[in-house]
Amino acid sequence: MSAITILSKTEEKSLYSLKELNFKEKVHFFQIPTILLEKVLSFELEDGKVAFLLMYGYFKAFHQFYDISEYNQSDLDYVSAKYKLPAINKIDLTRRRFYQYKNIIKTHLKINEYTDEIKATLQKEANNLANNFIHRKKIFYTLAKLSKKLNIEAPSYTELTRIIQVALNTQKKDLLEKLESLQEDARLKLLDDFLEKEEESKNRYNIAYFRRLEHSTAKNQILLSLGKLDTIQSKFNILKEIINTIGITPKIAQYYAKWVEKGQTSQINQTSTLNQKFTLLSFVYYQYLIRNDNLIDRFIYTVQTAKNSSFRTQKDFSFEIDRKNKMLQSLEDANISTLNEIEAIVKDEKLSDVKKNDCNYCTCRKEDTTTQGYS
Repeated sequence: MSAITILSKTEEKSLYSLKELNFKEKVHFFQIPTILLEKVLSFELEDGKVAFLLMYGYFKAFHQFYDISEYNQSDLDYVSAKYKLPAINKIDLTRRRFYQYKNIIKTHLKINEYTDEIKATLQKEANNLANNFIHRKKIFYTLAKLSKKLNIEAPSYTELTRIIQVALNTQKKDLLEKLESLQEDARLKLLDDFLEKEEESKNRYNIAYFRRLEHSTAKNQILLSLGKLDTIQSKFNILKEIINTIGITPKIAQYYAKWVEKGQTSQINQTSTLNQKFTLLSFVYYQYLIRNDNLIDRFIYTVQTAKNSSFRTQKDFSFEIDRKNKMLQSLEDANISTLNEIEAIVKDEKLSDVKKNDCNYCTCRKEDTTTQGYS
């Protein structure tokens, strides 16, 4: 059984490497009980005393023992000053003394040994999480948290990975047993297309064509997506009865299809025929679900975009109509005002006919007066 990868190298290093404590944390975790401190101060070697105190404080904080070389100078200086020990810049600790100190610390803190019973507890939790198709990375961190509750030294990355792999294999076993009785079904031959090489590129498998979803709303991209969905939907409709008989749920399909999307096709080819069929059935089911959702989302986006554009156009049009109406109203008001003024002049009996024609009495023609020299 080949080992699975759960954490990246960076994540693994972050989890299992020494985390630096701040001053407040150091005050708390490096507070040693008197009875234990007396024992430590009786050690013959000064660097042994500092090493023990550092191992004790960091274990209390993280339930892990770290390589002595990981402790930084500020840790050494803090512990030395706190317990009035000679300043040192290097710890030389033999493997025998390292394990001796570990046992003293675990005994004092009443840390439980990693027994078969505790291992079974972790395995049961992993199995439950795997049956609910929780992501393997989340299972890992859940087990790490449970380990602390069980008051044990944090299990190694290798041990937790082994437990999770057993859980995943147990979860899949029942599904594969149901598929085994159907593996001669002619409908399963539809899956073989995915593992054949593309005609245009002999180095690329057909399944790679479906790994990535399109997100553009451009017409050519929508048509491409519709073509892919048509192919997947055709296969799904034929294989649906088998999928239901085995018991592949959307969660199961997503879990194993994600592995197909991220992995290499050669990895699928390296598994048994039964495993290949199961993985590809999950892939077809998940692709059918996610491609339908993807196209619906893009359709909604396109409709909403068109709707927003229509609203903007309507708003601009309404604004323009309103502007024109106001302009017309302004002109109409100006004309009425002018007519009223003319009417008032005409009816004014005190004015002579000459005066009535004088534009100084009519504002509507003042501009003409200045330009044409009326008197």
